[in-house]
Amino acid sequence: MEEKTIEEKKTVEKQQTLLSKHGKVLIILFAAFIVFAYGAWRVYRHYSYQPRPSADIVKSKYHFGDVNTTQLKAAKKYGIQPVDHKDLLPKEKLTKIETCDKYKVDRLTHSVAYLTPAAADLLDEIGSRFQATLENQELRKHRVIVTSLLRTGDDVESLRKVNGNASPNSAHQYATTFDITYVRFDRQSLKGNAASTKLLANILGEVLEQLRNEKRCYVKYEQKQHCFHITSRK
Repeated sequence: MEEKTIEEKKTVEKQQTLLSKHGKVLIILFAAFIVFAYGAWRVYRHYSYQPRPSADIVKSKYHFGDVNTTQLKAAKKYGIQPVDHKDLLPKEKLTKIETCDKYKVDRLTHSVAYLTPAAADLLDEIGSRFQATLENQELRKHRVIVTSLLRTGDDVESLRKVNGNASPNSAHQYATTFDITYVRFDRQSLKGNAASTKLLANILGEVLEQLRNEKRCYVKYEQKQHCFHITSRK
């Protein structure tokens, strides 16, 4: 009877020791999870999260006023003929626009990712000059974000259902025109000095002013849409 009691005590001690080890492992795993989750949150904050500012962050000197009629004239001269459906696009005359090192293409809801070669070159130049300015000022690398590109007749119709102010005769239909937001930028690196959205918005405005003065493009500052509406002049 005594031997059985001793054996039972040893069994209980083994179970307690085993539970203690499992408890320590669980505590270590939980602590590791907390550290990982905090690190992931910090990375998200640095790379992705930016508060959405109001439209008045752009200096008045960059409130470019090249209206739709002006941009439409250039679009008709240098662009394609508008099509009703994306299956009818003359893709052999167009350049597909995809996220790259110079810019990010946003999720497109009312346009398709094509431009004329000249408009695509203009977009590349905007992205390159924007990043060159950041580098010269020792700021962290960011990409501009393209929010709208070529619109077919279907795209225009669907957009007008949600935005009554959208023009039925938009320069976007000619593949010469695109929109770049000034309230969001895609952070690419933590190297360099931090830059506020306001600073980035005005650097973008400065780049567009240069290209506009060089007669490379027309630009309209869109307050409600929080974007620059840009048409190539080639």
